[in-house]
Amino acid sequence: MHRTIAAFVFAFVPLVASAQTFNRARVYAEGGKSMTNWHGQAAMQLVNFEVSHAFSPRTEVGFVFAPVRMQQPRSWFGNVFGDGNEDVRAISGSLLFRRNFKLQSPQYNWYLEASSGPMWAEKRVPANTSRFNFISQAGAGFVLMPQSRFPLILGYRFAHISNGGYAPRNPGLNVSMLVIGTRIR
Repeated sequence: MHRTIAAFVFAFVPLVASAQTFNRARVYAEGGKSMTNWHGQAAMQLVNFEVSHAFSPRTEVGFVFAPVRMQQPRSWFGNVFGDGNEDVRAISGSLLFRRNFKLQSPQYNWYLEASSGPMWAEKRVPANTSRFNFISQAGAGFVLMPQSRFPLILGYRFAHISNGGYAPRNPGLNVSMLVIGTRIR
C-alpha cells in the first residue's frame, strides 16, 4: 500500500508543482451504498481533493485525488457462509470535466460533471476480482452562495467501479452517493 501511495504522489507532483495552471480547488466528502446483488452490498466513503482549470466561465477540467474507504462482503458469495464484511482502503485519481450553469438567482448555480481514472485497493474489490480498478463517476449538484468565500456544494454522484475486463471476473460495483463540500478560492 505504501508503494502505491508513493507512486500516486510522484506521478502527480508535476500537477501540484504547476499549480498556477489550476485556478480552482474544492474539497468535498461523498458517501453511499451500492445496489444489492447476489454478492451483497458495499458502502463507500471518499474525501475528494480537486484542482481544476476554468477554460470558460462555465467549463472546468481538472484532477481529483481521493482516499477511499469501503465496506464490502468478504466473500464472492456474499454472506452465504457467514463471512461478513471487510474494510478496504483504496486511493483513486481521476480526470474531471464539469459544466456549470447559472440560474436567474445569484444565490445558487448548478452543475453536471463526469470523471474517470484508476483506483488501487489494498484488497480485491469486489472480493475475488482485482485490486486495480477504474472508477467512473457522473453527477449533478448545486453550489449555494457561489460568490461567497466558501460556497456550499451539495450533489449526487453515480459511481461505477470495474476492472475493465482484464481480470477473469468483472462484476463491477454501482454506487449512488451524496456529495457535500466547498470550493476554496
